[in-house]
Amino acid sequence: MDAYTEAHLFVAAIRVLQHQGGCPPNLEDVCTMLHVSVELGHTLCRKLAKRGIIETFEDPFSIKLAVANHLEIETLPKKVTEENSLAKELEKFQSEKKNVEQKVATIQAEMAKKRQDLFADIEAKFKKEIAKQKK
Repeated sequence: MDAYTEAHLFVAAIRVLQHQGGCPPNLEDVCTMLHVSVELGHTLCRKLAKRGIIETFEDPFSIKLAVANHLEIETLPKKVTEENSLAKELEKFQSEKKNVEQKVATIQAEMAKKRQDLFADIEAKFKKEIAKQKK
């Protein structure tokens, strides 16, 4: 899920829980409503608080959340599709693999040519030696 959508969901959950409870909700309640782990909730909370989208009120036992500037959500990047980036990475990998295969094929062709030249030289030397020995 992209940052834009996550931010909208998080802020919406805060608003719904605040409406239902009449006071700012706990971070754990927001995470429960969104069916996400508390760790992910803390991460999202820090990101959104850093951007000024939400406010956090911490006491020794919990973190209360409130919406601060919801318009900042619009500055977040929208829908960077993972499928496209994954497809791009796959294409990049395949093109690099083809380049490596071409280099290997070129090197193998050069080695085969060197081997043929070496055998041709050895054969020529043997023929010379045989010709010298016959005379």
